[in-house]
Amino acid sequence: MDRARYERYLAAFNGKDYATLGTFYADDVEFVLSEERGLKFHGREAILNLYRPFHQAVDEHVEIVRFADGGDFLAVEVDAEFRSIPGKSQSVIDLPPGKVLKVTTFAFYDVGPDDRFTRIQAGNYSRRYEDI
Repeated sequence: MDRARYERYLAAFNGKDYATLGTFYADDVEFVLSEERGLKFHGREAILNLYRPFHQAVDEHVEIVRFADGGDFLAVEVDAEFRSIPGKSQSVIDLPPGKVLKVTTFAFYDVGPDDRFTRIQAGNYSRRYEDI
């Protein structure tokens, strides 16, 4: 997967375009967000079912910092920003009222021969809260 295709994936993610987003995941994709917190998802629908309600409660925006294409493997450093949507709740991340969470994450993607993600692993490098 080249950078231009990954940028289309990220545009669908940031735009909450779940129909397009789903086309980037293999049917049996595995997503490990945090094994220690039990945030491990198997299958395209499981990932989309994580993000749909989460994005109803949190405005999330992700930008590429660094991108490395290894053919069937991607390594991407991203900066993400999370803001609570007033009156909504979620249980995936700790997001105190009046704060924005800024996270730098390293994400590793296994890419299948059809150019879809078969495995995604993510790990946070830094997390900080700032006043809105």
